[in-house]
Amino acid sequence: MDPALRTEFGIEGEWATVRRHGIRWSECDQFAHANNTAYLLLCEDARVAHWLEIGGRFALDAPGPLVARIEAEFRRSVAFGDEVAVTLRPLALRRTSFTTEYAVWKQGLIFRSKAVLVSAVPSSGEKVPLTPEIRTALIGQGAVEE
Repeated sequence: MDPALRTEFGIEGEWATVRRHGIRWSECDQFAHANNTAYLLLCEDARVAHWLEIGGRFALDAPGPLVARIEAEFRRSVAFGDEVAVTLRPLALRRTSFTTEYAVWKQGLIFRSKAVLVSAVPSSGEKVPLTPEIRTALIGQGAVEE
């Protein structure tokens, strides 16, 4: 990660991916604060980009990362026009699932989330083992096999 980006947003720890994002008006409530759902959408954007970066693809008949469980911790709010950094790192993996952690930063941590993602075919819901390539990529980014 670029040291200047780490300093600008107060990012701590090691992360597999980082994305800069400007809070849009459409992500805000009537008080111009980012709506709670906006944080989860930022995580979704990071999740999609990460899946593509590690060799995954999206199609109705191809396995993809479907959210099975998600938890969120809101620490501080941000507002329209604020610049934030969104980070993602894989934590653990099993045969058909893996866990990722997300964080949003602006002068330190303002939000964090953890999600369990299941490798499944969207059209049928059938769980599919993670491919060797995806497993290798996740382990290379720090995920631990459970």
